[in-house]
Amino acid sequence: MVFRGKRLSSLQEQDLQRLVDDQVQERDSIEYKMGMYGNSDDDKREMLKDITSMANHRGGYIVIGIEADDEGIPTNVIGIEADNHVERIRSSCLDNIDKRIVGLDIEDIELSNNRVAIVISIPESINAPHMVTYKGLNQFWKRHGRQKEKMTTHEIGEAFDKRLSNLNRLDRFLFLRKTDILENIGEDTYMVISSSPALLSDEAILSVHDENLRGLILNTPHLAGHIGSSISCGKPYPTINGLRADRGTPYYNDNPPLREYIEVFTNGFIEYGKLLEIDGQSGKHFAGAADTASIVNFMRFIQGVYDQYLPLRPLAVSFTIYNAKDMWLATSRSNEDKLVRWQKQHLELGKFYTDNISEERKLLTKAICDRLYQSFNRERCNQFDDAGTFRTK
Repeated sequence: MVFRGKRLSSLQEQDLQRLVDDQVQERDSIEYKMGMYGNSDDDKREMLKDITSMANHRGGYIVIGIEADDEGIPTNVIGIEADNHVERIRSSCLDNIDKRIVGLDIEDIELSNNRVAIVISIPESINAPHMVTYKGLNQFWKRHGRQKEKMTTHEIGEAFDKRLSNLNRLDRFLFLRKTDILENIGEDTYMVISSSPALLSDEAILSVHDENLRGLILNTPHLAGHIGSSISCGKPYPTINGLRADRGTPYYNDNPPLREYIEVFTNGFIEYGKLLEIDGQSGKHFAGAADTASIVNFMRFIQGVYDQYLPLRPLAVSFTIYNAKDMWLATSRSNEDKLVRWQKQHLELGKFYTDNISEERKLLTKAICDRLYQSFNRERCNQFDDAGTFRTK
């Protein structure tokens, strides 16, 4: 990776100097510009073409303030005069690109010579193809090596087909996960939450040998005061999928059922499963406070992983309770709760999309829990305030 997985907000001058030292040549995913784009119509169109051409290909970086030779090899970090460059680029993209590029990030980096460099991070877009609409241009562009070219009608059609294919790929993957889960859990009732890059691929973007990733799995977030809400599953171990940690239920002596697990796939898919309690007299139930806190902890966990390894990636979160028939929602109103029971075999809430898990995690968690509580005829999950903050007491 160009910046070794660093977030743009943490980049420093030495990260740019490393591009020079390592002679990281221009290619389809990185371009250097010595000066800032100008203010003329032609300059603005050029900037928008550069940005959309990468988004319509497979993403990349535009670095402004680095000098490069004719072969595209960087030679010097020179910077540009500081100004409101970041806001100008962002505003122009919002106003003149259709559809919006989800996950586009722009940062200025202060240099020791009192100038700045601008880095534009362009994701492989879930909404591609993107059209430049500035003053009636209405064109699609795509990156080819170090150059960009106007997309042909055939390429535009392929891009729309790819968008649909990406959505279908995720659906197929989730269907296969559902099949595997049902095969393994039998008649037990499990809550399963998963997160996935919205553009899911077979490419390995996480490593089973990454000690930092193992540490995140071993030391998952927890909320004080909520017994049974911890999602810590012990020491992770490698599997054919990636890294997994799990633990059995301690109340059984022989062949204890799996109590809970976390599995992080190398393609960025993350899954958490938890065996839900069965009351001897009242049957299966969702324990309102503790099980909701587990959802909160899992969402905090995926934010930690995505912030470090997949920053600013659009993602989809799925929630299902398997074998949920006759389940009830246990809150402080226990007698009233038992009157409303789920009547289908599984309780599936579908997919929840987010452009930025760092900024939207709280409200996304609230939306999932509200939808779950509404399945039991409640208006909302009353353990969250309007801002999505979970009430720990």
